[in-house]
Amino acid sequence: MFDIFSLLWYKRIMEYALKERIGKPELFTGRKEELDYFLKWINDIKEEKSQSTALLARRKMGKTALMERLFNITFSNNNGIIPFYYEIKETKTAMIDFCQDFLLTFVYQYIAFKTRKSEYLNPKFKSNLEKASEIAKKENLDYLCSIIEDADHAATHEKIDTLWNIAREAPKTIAADRKEFIVQLIDEFQFLNAKIYRDKEMKTLANDLAGAYLSTAEIKIAPLLVSGSWVGWLMNELMTMLPSRFRYEYLGNMPQEEAVEMIYKYSQFFETPVTEETAYLMAKMAEGSPFYISSIIRSSFRHKDLTTIKGLTDTLEFETLDNRGAIKMTWMEYISGAFPQINDRNAKNIVLHLCKHRDRELTREEIRKDLNLDMSDAELEKKLKALVKSDIIQQGQTDFDYRGVQDNIFDKVFRGVYEKEIRRFDIKVIKEEYAREFEKLKVQYESLLGKYNNQKGLFANDKR
Repeated sequence: MFDIFSLLWYKRIMEYALKERIGKPELFTGRKEELDYFLKWINDIKEEKSQSTALLARRKMGKTALMERLFNITFSNNNGIIPFYYEIKETKTAMIDFCQDFLLTFVYQYIAFKTRKSEYLNPKFKSNLEKASEIAKKENLDYLCSIIEDADHAATHEKIDTLWNIAREAPKTIAADRKEFIVQLIDEFQFLNAKIYRDKEMKTLANDLAGAYLSTAEIKIAPLLVSGSWVGWLMNELMTMLPSRFRYEYLGNMPQEEAVEMIYKYSQFFETPVTEETAYLMAKMAEGSPFYISSIIRSSFRHKDLTTIKGLTDTLEFETLDNRGAIKMTWMEYISGAFPQINDRNAKNIVLHLCKHRDRELTREEIRKDLNLDMSDAELEKKLKALVKSDIIQQGQTDFDYRGVQDNIFDKVFRGVYEKEIRRFDIKVIKEEYAREFEKLKVQYESLLGKYNNQKGLFANDKR
């Protein structure tokens, strides 16, 4: 089993074969519990105990950073488990191109692992299938050639369903034939049914590709860890097309100590000073969200000063209320994903109402009565499901219950954009709320500081 001491050891000596998008490897912060859990999950593949799993998290919560780090640790560890990482892009792609890219990515990552030559991870090698076959022969991995050549034949004759079967099954096929173990890390899995088209003109959506994993996902020698930054969307895909094939794990906010560690690390790296007090206040206000912490420290606000409460407040206001703020822009991407379908006053009012009562779940009946909505239960359910799928609200314990996003900053972003449309509202209210919340957190900080200083005094007396 892996533990934190193993992780620290890997940090010192591991090879970062795959270039991580986080930038400098040392910027990866915390996630000790998650790394420990998934490294054990990967290690258990050798005992065929690991079940395919879905890692659920909103954008910029560190999901991709975690998966890339898992790839690099597994690659560097070289203990018989071969990592395969693939990101499904949020862009329209012809199925024939997607399948070839998927297969070539696997083939070159496999070759890199077997030869210990990380240069094969360079995208320049993914030119064509024929070149991949030549390199496999050159590296004495001839058994890869039959899969590559079969894929080349299917692509040449535009047998795209056959090509998809070959590409999708390649990790499982190699693992079974070679008596090996492979972990498949597939990022942004929800785009598989939404961005791949059967034709080169990209007019006919191939909206059933995920369903082909129905049996593939059950293979214990090559299980999948899939991720998605549209939580409601991915869960809908998995439950409807791949029922009971995946376990669910959620990547939430970081614990307080990891959040503070990230603040100091980013503060130093991006040359943005903080104090002990503002670091504590930032960690608490951000509720441990790595995205919020990163956005505040890296904010483009011209008057950014994170050494004072006023400076921190002004920066947070810019990030959540100004159109240039990274926090606001990211949340607006989620909102724009839902509102083209249901962009009406009722939908906005529902979100505002659930934000206001986000400490508890509300039933559809309560929502309809509270807001005096003139619509059928079926119409209301459809609207609510669309909001859940776009991560604007959350599903409750049952399909009849709903609740607001458990995030006090989203509440302010949404209200800042839409509340004036629904009722009399001045954005100054949100600024005043920030000031009051920081004042409460300051009192907490001073109380903790007093207890800490008192403990230090007692310790000093004991030593005397």
